[in-house]
Amino acid sequence: MFRLLVVAACLAISVYAYSEGAPKAACRDLTPQHGAKLQTDKPPYSITGPPHVRGDEKLTLTLGGEEFLGFMIQARDGQNRVVGHFQVVDPKHSQTLECSAKDDTLTHLKATKGSPLTSISFDWIPPAGYKGNVKFMATVVQTGFVYWVGRVTKDVDVE
Repeated sequence: MFRLLVVAACLAISVYAYSEGAPKAACRDLTPQHGAKLQTDKPPYSITGPPHVRGDEKLTLTLGGEEFLGFMIQARDGQNRVVGHFQVVDPKHSQTLECSAKDDTLTHLKATKGSPLTSISFDWIPPAGYKGNVKFMATVVQTGFVYWVGRVTKDVDVE
């Protein structure tokens, strides 16, 4: 019985620890530090929005699908470098994170089991002078033990 209580307490602590956003340790490969096996089937989520943006404009996109608790989103260029920066649209549920540059990653805020999200909108601004394709890559956490790493994607051309 004591072992069960210890395991339950550890699990509760690990889930609670990331309710305030993804850790910086996840920046490189977008992998949550939950210690559970990632999903390999098709994710029930997508990123929607325009397929292109002018280099001097912001782009508004939405991550949505089934209920989810957490997320981490980056825009990457053809060399897999994180590019551009995010602006928070929903400050109650999202925040920026600095991985390699200021505001280059978007993550969840105040994730709780009792109030999961079904969508989150966000703004992204391309780097000055950038032209080319970017791929938005998202890790989405449905529960502490069910998540898809970098499998939710959207290609956008920056003109």
